[in-house]
Amino acid sequence: MSYRLGFLGLGVMGGTILERFLDSGKLSPSKITAFDSMPEKCAAFGGKGVHIADSANDIFSADVAVIAVKPQNYRGILQNSDIKCKTLLSIMAGVRISTLKALLPETTGVCRVMPNTPATVGKGASAVAYSGVSDEDKALISDILTSLGEYIEVSEDKFDAVTSVSGSGPAYVYMFAAALVKAGAEGGLTPEESRLLALQTIEGGAAYAKVAPYDLETLTERVCSKGGTTIEAVEVFKRSGFDEIVSEAVKACRVRSRELSEKL
Repeated sequence: MSYRLGFLGLGVMGGTILERFLDSGKLSPSKITAFDSMPEKCAAFGGKGVHIADSANDIFSADVAVIAVKPQNYRGILQNSDIKCKTLLSIMAGVRISTLKALLPETTGVCRVMPNTPATVGKGASAVAYSGVSDEDKALISDILTSLGEYIEVSEDKFDAVTSVSGSGPAYVYMFAAALVKAGAEGGLTPEESRLLALQTIEGGAAYAKVAPYDLETLTERVCSKGGTTIEAVEVFKRSGFDEIVSEAVKACRVRSRELSEKL
């Protein structure tokens, strides 16, 4: 039987992508095949109607094969597999399209995707770059990425910047949230009260910023009033070099992403 979609690797991100896509109902589970070295992960998806392949090699017979393995393992897998897929979709951080193409038949298109962990709840931010991928396969990939949240198409040379903003970005948000929760508790809230208020404020602030007719700087100004409370906190952030700290941290992440790409 031919399969429209194949998944190699059902770990945290690979499993999340397949789970979300199945929930979307965009493709029958009977048109999907999957494989993982851990039988219990395969069994979970087999129970949902997904065909479980006998080996990693079988995944590359699907029209679109998703490879979601550790970057240090992909070379051996591709070199020892019979690649028949029309498109290879990689979510492996740091592995460039040109590197993958050197291991594939000339006719195989490559799609590189950088997702992030909020995809688990359908709130992900992904970036995608294509090389030699048909419109038909792009439509399927769009359905997959939409099931994870929102996505943008960019040229691959922007992927280090993508990694530093959205790929690693959830960690920055969690750090800020933790600091806000701690500060709220220092002010007299219980940790539970502070956590609820902080996380809902972050979620609500982001949701409003996406639809508000103002840029982010104006939104900040609109929350502040002269001589009020918010401006006191904002001024402390500014004096402490908040923008510079964020810029330096994101740059360090971007540089490291580039370094890793050169090694893979």
